[in-house]
Amino acid sequence: MGKIVAAAVVSHQPGIMLPTDLRLEIYGGAETSLIAGFKEMRQALDRAAPDTFIIFDTHWFTTISHILAGAPHYKGLYTSEEVPEFMSDIPYDYPGAPELSAAIAKAGAAEGIRIVNYDKPNIPLHYPTINLVHYLRKNEKILSIGTCQSAQCHNFLDMGRAIAEGIANTDCRVALLAAGGMSHSFEPMDTILAHMAPDPSLVVTAAARDMDIEVLKRWDRGDHAGVIELYPKYRELNPEGFFGHYLMMVGALGGAKCAAPGRRMSEYENAAGTGQVHVWFDVAA
Repeated sequence: MGKIVAAAVVSHQPGIMLPTDLRLEIYGGAETSLIAGFKEMRQALDRAAPDTFIIFDTHWFTTISHILAGAPHYKGLYTSEEVPEFMSDIPYDYPGAPELSAAIAKAGAAEGIRIVNYDKPNIPLHYPTINLVHYLRKNEKILSIGTCQSAQCHNFLDMGRAIAEGIANTDCRVALLAAGGMSHSFEPMDTILAHMAPDPSLVVTAAARDMDIEVLKRWDRGDHAGVIELYPKYRELNPEGFFGHYLMMVGALGGAKCAAPGRRMSEYENAAGTGQVHVWFDVAA
């Protein structure tokens, strides 16, 4: 019987892929805490010993279904269509998790949840997956899952439930990695370059920053029911990927019944006006 052995919300912002000297130049000499946070998270993953990562990818937008990248292997070079000056010709080469992907799709079908298991390797990849693979993977299999842009809160939570059932029907030890930021509105083009540094006072509005901090406080104490209750107000402030990465993750952990406390593995930071953080959830609790 498979098991969820780890869960985290993980920032993927593209500045982490820049050479250090260029990143410091862009950030005005300030360094992000996210990179050191990846090292701490990898240590926690070593203790949890997953054999598979499920990565909820907030840049892979789907429209009418939840979609799984279910091919046996992925290999190639990745260049970001969004910021090729930050990410160009990044090599990737990792095994997929086709058995787990098929099990999740089967579990969803049994519950009337619309899931497509796309088992060919030619589907485009996105940098939330690429960046987490770069910083966190040792030899784990990777299953990326898209973010359905027509989904509402209950659809994401239902998808999480199907994921948990699919995992239980395999022998996988799974780490759930919700690859996305918090509030996600950018500065205008005329001023964005002056708002690149990690200083959280640069998050685009005080309202967005305050809501991010409220969510973080609820995560700290394991109040996932409270975060779900807050979701309609939070969505008005444009959390990344409609916050689907978090909702699918917590849905797999029991939804509003989940009480796993969060432990920050980075500072709460800005990136071009958006809120960014790594948070590890103690699933054993």
